[in-house]
Amino acid sequence: MKNLAIEMKSVGTTNPFRENYAAATSAGNEFNVYCRKANSFKDLSAEEEKAVATRAQQGDKEAKKILVQANLKLVLTVARKAIHVSKLPMVDLIQEGNLGLMVAVEKFNPSLGYRFSTYATWWIKQAMFKAISEQGHCMKIPVYVQETLSKFSKVKAQMEKEYNTTVSTKDVAEKMNIEPEKIDSYLSAYTSTVSIEGSYDGKDGSEMSVAEVVADDKTTVEENLEFEELKNDLNQVISVLKDREQTVIKMRFGLENFGKKTLEDIGKLFGVTKECIRQTEMRALNKLRSNLAASCYAN
Repeated sequence: MKNLAIEMKSVGTTNPFRENYAAATSAGNEFNVYCRKANSFKDLSAEEEKAVATRAQQGDKEAKKILVQANLKLVLTVARKAIHVSKLPMVDLIQEGNLGLMVAVEKFNPSLGYRFSTYATWWIKQAMFKAISEQGHCMKIPVYVQETLSKFSKVKAQMEKEYNTTVSTKDVAEKMNIEPEKIDSYLSAYTSTVSIEGSYDGKDGSEMSVAEVVADDKTTVEENLEFEELKNDLNQVISVLKDREQTVIKMRFGLENFGKKTLEDIGKLFGVTKECIRQTEMRALNKLRSNLAASCYAN
């Protein structure tokens, strides 16, 4: 799969159109071969899946491989739906989805009783939308913003179909129980970017570069390095938490690109009560305290 997006070398012709056509045809053929290969793997029955998943949970590498191969077509299905909201190529989505699938294999607990595909779909989507967020734009857009705007688009389409008219952002935000200002701030993440090497006319008529305007003379290299080291240390500390716990902690304490948010605000973003978010926060903080105590004891 890593070689799916191949670079075509010269084939002894100087015709650029022929070369581009050959490259596209070769990449397309390899993608089709991969799709046929993924669809050729046998589907597992509920009983077979539980037996294989149990072996995989015990560390059986061959069982993990079988579980991954049997669900490669699930990644293709999710990717075909996600491609409509992504600027990434299909091959990149599939690669990210396969990574999510492998995480699901590692974390799946067959004793809980539900099918693996139900569990794995969430991890596959999470991996794809994270890649879309991080790679599809000039600036990293958090996954929760992507999810909120995706829901916003669906609700807006439903309302316009129901009322047979165009609805405003405010009306949709009220329907979603979210402040209109937040939706506007999320939508602003998709506005066009400005090159730092660009220029514009100042108030006095002189030409000014964007770099001159945004430059901060008060900061030093040492301060920037210390700040980066602090961010790395914080990321390493909270890396032991689950994805949702990490996000809650970052939003509660204003880490990374998150502004400080209340329990109620975070609950609205995740579609749960603020009490649920409070419990998630407490659980995460207790984990961090336990890890810190264990680290101190070990030293």
